[in-house]
Amino acid sequence: MAITRLTHEQQAVVAHRNGHARVIAVAGAGKTSTLTHFIQARLADGVPARRMLVLMYNKAAQEDFRVRLSGLIQGAALPDVRTFHSLGLRIYQSLIQQGALPAYESKILSDGEIEGVVWRLLQEIADDDTRQDILSQRRKWVEPAVAFIDLVKAGLSPAADVYEQQDYPAACKIFVELFYRFEDWRRQQRRISYSDMIYDPVMCFRSHPEVADRFSGHMQWILVDEYQDINEVQQSLLSTLHGGRGSVMVIGDPDQTIYEFRGSRPEFIVQRFEQEFGQVSTYQLPHTFRYGHRLSLLANHLIHHNREREPVTGLSHSSTPRTRIALHPAANEAALTLKIIEDELAQREASEIAVIHRVWALCAPVELALLKAGVPYQLDHSQSVLERWELRIFWLLLEIASGSFARRSQSAREESWLHILTTPFPKIRRADLEATARRVAVATDHFGEALLAAIPEGISQWQKQQLEVRAQLIASAETADMKAWRLLKDYMDLTELEKGIEDAAFSAQQTEDRLQTIKAFLWFVRDTDLNCEDMLAHWKDLLGRLKEQRRKPQQGVVLTSAHKSKGREWDVVIVPGLNAHFFPYAPEGEFMTPASVESERRLLYVSMTRARSQLHLMAPSGKATNPQDRDKASMFEREMAFTRTQDLMTAVESEAGSVALRVTDGPVADWLPAYLEHLGAASLKLTMATPAAPPATVSRTGGVVERKFDQVRRLQHETFGEGTLISLDDSYIKVRFDGESRVRTLSRSVVEPLIRFL
Repeated sequence: MAITRLTHEQQAVVAHRNGHARVIAVAGAGKTSTLTHFIQARLADGVPARRMLVLMYNKAAQEDFRVRLSGLIQGAALPDVRTFHSLGLRIYQSLIQQGALPAYESKILSDGEIEGVVWRLLQEIADDDTRQDILSQRRKWVEPAVAFIDLVKAGLSPAADVYEQQDYPAACKIFVELFYRFEDWRRQQRRISYSDMIYDPVMCFRSHPEVADRFSGHMQWILVDEYQDINEVQQSLLSTLHGGRGSVMVIGDPDQTIYEFRGSRPEFIVQRFEQEFGQVSTYQLPHTFRYGHRLSLLANHLIHHNREREPVTGLSHSSTPRTRIALHPAANEAALTLKIIEDELAQREASEIAVIHRVWALCAPVELALLKAGVPYQLDHSQSVLERWELRIFWLLLEIASGSFARRSQSAREESWLHILTTPFPKIRRADLEATARRVAVATDHFGEALLAAIPEGISQWQKQQLEVRAQLIASAETADMKAWRLLKDYMDLTELEKGIEDAAFSAQQTEDRLQTIKAFLWFVRDTDLNCEDMLAHWKDLLGRLKEQRRKPQQGVVLTSAHKSKGREWDVVIVPGLNAHFFPYAPEGEFMTPASVESERRLLYVSMTRARSQLHLMAPSGKATNPQDRDKASMFEREMAFTRTQDLMTAVESEAGSVALRVTDGPVADWLPAYLEHLGAASLKLTMATPAAPPATVSRTGGVVERKFDQVRRLQHETFGEGTLISLDDSYIKVRFDGESRVRTLSRSVVEPLIRFL
């Protein structure tokens, strides 16, 4: 993104010399250019570089900013540019030298170390029944437990309060005690994690204000980039560093607040900054230098449905390309994604194409389609679908069927048998399953018979049948030249693997991710139509290709998530899953800050605004005979008004005098006229057709004007379904939903984004 000169809005920010400032910058607004020119101007004013501190959100942004700043300001001292965590670590080391914090071992705790300690501590805390579940289903417990510890350390509240604020199952109350046990272990071992780099200094400052005073008020300017991503503990650190002296400038976009699971909230930039720092000057950077008017209009239609935001309308700068937008009805999203990618590869590098998923469950079929077609890709997930833990059971079954399982050492066979015996978990004591695995691991052939002979005594008939089914399937695979897909499908069906996966997770998203990975792989195996031995060889060959591909980073199509896409951009962006299941996505029991419609809308907004030249959205085809949520249109598809956007731009580009628009909902009048003026089309006549409202009688009760409808007016709520509107006023809507005898009174500000009139 090249900016030849600063806009008037950027120049206003650069000219800000005194006092706190809040800069609201839309996606692609040239924040880095604005901040670097601001620093250049303050240095020219005589502000010492050592009295300026720049805080960035992550290492990549920090390094990029340093390069850009060094290129603009040459031959002069530069201010300190740090991430919050690197600054926290530097403060941590100073606190150790001052005796305020104990020294720690230099090696930072890895994720693997943390998970191992958490698993052990969970077993110590749990009762006997829960301990068996923890032993047998490690991932089910460890992943949410570690996430809980991180969430506590993102804020200032005690662990018990954080637990009460989240929608956790009752069984997870042990996470509160786990947090304090983990902290005790950490102090005894003198270890710190990534989160502790900020958490420990902030807790020290809160306990010892006299220590905090030593770090306060040294900066004339503190600049904070991506301020919408800040959380409570980072905000506390910022307040300490400011200390009531000097000025703070924050820059960000509440519409891009997508890290709620780390404690981020739009309120920090929308309200809290001004509440905590007092008088604040507010600036807007509304021009994007990334994408053209069609995408800007589409994004504005969507994001203006949010209420927790600043009244900013994104405007495409005159230098931006004519970004094309496409909304595809797709019955097979993976196949359509592959076709779009193959078409684009004829004219651009693979690394300029990105597929952005709401959840990783959507990525598996796309990755497998690319693998089959031989299209190079780079994966922002830690593992390829072919390396996922969920597929290990299939690998072992193919090894047994192809005769290569016996080549494993006895200890490796024992560990593998334990995996087979616990996938899915047959609700047998883990000690019994471990003993069974040891007995059957001695065998080097006739594995089905060996498993039958090793089934433990004293278990229930149902438990015995669970193991017998596995033994019989394995025996059949050893003697018959089966198709690989048939073996894997039979195992999945006869062992009820899908139900077992649902039981082995608290999080609905975690369950869906695993199930979709398995289903996509089964489709892939069936499509190859190979026998077990050939399928295993093919799998190994694909893994070899992946290894080779990883030696060539940044050279393939990017497969990423909405969260990981932030701060990046590509020529072509493909967003699958624009349906009622994935957008908005709010699975029950998910271990993160409860998702809201507004936060989901922000995730889609961020995904869309990564594109420079082309945006492809994939929606349901509407051809499903028994439609599920993923076959139904997303409320966001209606809100972004794709057809209206295309009609508007066609009218503008053809210099038409008027255009007829159907306006059914959304605050279009708040921003569309200003955008048309920006386009130089202020004279374009808009004919707004709105659904006629039924006649209503108006009454006044206690100073509140209420309209009661004389004719039936029907509406659709995203959660409650269809209902009849009874009345509405400025604050409340009264509705009787179908199947309910009572009338619900709903907050108008909360419910309006969730309903549409029929």
